[in-house]
Amino acid sequence: MKKLSKKAKSDLIFWGILIPFMAYLFFTPSGENTRAWLMSFTLTSPKTTSNTNKKVTDDWQLTSTEGEEVWLSEFKKPTFINVWATWCPPCRAELPSIFELQKEYKDKVDFILISPDEPLQKLINFGNKKGYTSVFYTANGQTPNALSFTSYPTTFILDAQKNVVLESVGAHDWNSQKVHELLDKLIKDV
Repeated sequence: MKKLSKKAKSDLIFWGILIPFMAYLFFTPSGENTRAWLMSFTLTSPKTTSNTNKKVTDDWQLTSTEGEEVWLSEFKKPTFINVWATWCPPCRAELPSIFELQKEYKDKVDFILISPDEPLQKLINFGNKKGYTSVFYTANGQTPNALSFTSYPTTFILDAQKNVVLESVGAHDWNSQKVHELLDKLIKDV
């Protein structure tokens, strides 16, 4: 039997560790959580200079995980809308930064964390399993044109008049100085 070279042994060890680790990350439920956790270290502040020239003119009926049915038009403060899904690792990675932002601005900004295509019970189970106390929403109707999205997560920040002042696709650190400055300006303008 031929003796393996140092490089061949090194390659075997490398692949012998990498393949099971990748299988764990992509094929197990706890691997999904690990991926979201690893992703959270790569989040950056969103670009807060967005000129969308969009205004939400259509109303949107939502149901909260507390069983309350509301309309988007009922929210009168600047509004932070995060469109996400429980199955989306980048969405789950950015949730802790959203919760931190929500703690600081809960009385001044309305937060709508909406998973428009998932059943309400799935959102309730997700929140309970993770120990989240934040309210999640699901949609009861068609998404307003100004809030249309093509990927998860997508975040919108609206002023009090429902103008879209920020639209951002992808996971970000929402509890950043740039976002604080934007929200402070919107609150001051009310």
